[in-house]
Amino acid sequence: MYRVTGYFKDKKVVRAFIDLYDAIDFRDSVDAHYPLKVTFEKVIDMREFIYDSWNGVMNMDRNPLRHIPDLSTRHMVLQILAWMWCIVFSFYVGSIVAFGISAIAHILLLAAIVITVGTFETAKRRPNFFSNFPTSTPSRARTMFFNGKRIKLDPQDKGGEHE
Repeated sequence: MYRVTGYFKDKKVVRAFIDLYDAIDFRDSVDAHYPLKVTFEKVIDMREFIYDSWNGVMNMDRNPLRHIPDLSTRHMVLQILAWMWCIVFSFYVGSIVAFGISAIAHILLLAAIVITVGTFETAKRRPNFFSNFPTSTPSRARTMFFNGKRIKLDPQDKGGEHE
């Protein structure tokens, strides 16, 4: 966020902008009215600060781990750091239970991220992989019985009430 302030003899004009070029345009407009002073400052709001802090630590393309050329090594180093922080947090809290909960939570979170990224990459690189993906279990895939006897089903019939 950018804040432009124009100081005039009898008043002060302040406006905030998200876009840099809008802020520059407004600064030029204020400057055209001959103010005593014009300030132009970049303001970091809390949301932007948290976002940048998170990416500075957790995004291996932005933190210093980006200098490790092998992606697998980068990922492993980031996981080891995550485990280290789990252990440090559990010692800080003073409970091995906290470590167990934190470790399980990290395993689940990392597994979900790996599965999601793998699915996205498969969809991007091999979209035909999902063409025969079963969206539901057709009724013909199950065995049907009536009065204790197995009913022979037509192997060509996919089943389902809408097919």
